[in-house]
Amino acid sequence: MPVKPKSVFLLDKQNFERIYDEQTLASIKELTECLGLVTTAGEILANPAKFASVEIVFSGWHGHCLDAKLLAVLSHLKACFYGAGSVKGIVSDEFWRRDILLTSAYQANAIPVAEYTVAMIILGLKGTWISSAEICQGSFDRARYSVPGVWRTSKVGIISLGSIGRLVCEKLKAFDLDVYAYDPVVSDDVFEACVTTKVLTLEELFSSCDVVSLHAPLIPATTGMVTRALLESMRQGAAFINTSRGMIVDERALIDVLQERSDLTAILDVLQEEGRVHESPLSRMQNVFVTPHIAGSDGGECFRMGNYALIECQRYLEGLSPLARIQKGQIDLLA
Repeated sequence: MPVKPKSVFLLDKQNFERIYDEQTLASIKELTECLGLVTTAGEILANPAKFASVEIVFSGWHGHCLDAKLLAVLSHLKACFYGAGSVKGIVSDEFWRRDILLTSAYQANAIPVAEYTVAMIILGLKGTWISSAEICQGSFDRARYSVPGVWRTSKVGIISLGSIGRLVCEKLKAFDLDVYAYDPVVSDDVFEACVTTKVLTLEELFSSCDVVSLHAPLIPATTGMVTRALLESMRQGAAFINTSRGMIVDERALIDVLQERSDLTAILDVLQEEGRVHESPLSRMQNVFVTPHIAGSDGGECFRMGNYALIECQRYLEGLSPLARIQKGQIDLLA
């Protein structure tokens, strides 16, 4: 009987319980000799003999950084399966030097974000929030109620065709809509697979679409990318959706434009200072819909990410290629 590789869970207890359900845990224990949950790096550093032969680490949100000190003890570590999205917090120069296999469940986390986005696109095309506010205030006028609607004359713009943007495009195929996309780094084959019309500039996307949905990663090149001029150029009755990162948008300009143009709607799941949204004018504007960073995995959806980590482990043990291996050069594009 082959010897099972040793594994360990290395993250805090709260996120361990959020990500790895009983069924996934049972499968991992069948595949590996699991040493259980370790919530502090100190526990490993204090017991080098116990952990030296660990081959596999399972991690997730708030996972411990695999730095040189920790890796000196985990001398036989060959694979880390991360049951969440961005892996920035757990990697180090020593980790990359060791060439340890690293996978992420970012594709699993993309699913609820894409589902949220599609729901908001449909509601945005119907002018939901402005009409709701008006009818509650007694000022709704059916005669002047004019929205793009969910039909082929409406145009939806997607910024960035990463895993989330592509999945949004895939889900939009169920609707009779024209979908446009902007992404300066992907090939034309990606646009074709997504059944989208390629646009070469953000100016074209913002000025021509009824809904614009942002899915770009936060990197130096995208910080402040959504400017006042872009927002001001949006079509009458258009909606802007951000499920990416608040710092990609010039938030002061967004506030000003929304105050000047009551016909526009902003659907914001992320802000620059999410913990202080109640202090922002955005929280008091009837053409703004704010949610507390809930588009990503939550509740039972988190278990999907743990299951992805399990699948990657199964493939590793069977000698198959990983589904979502992360290389050093990809790190900035995952958040």
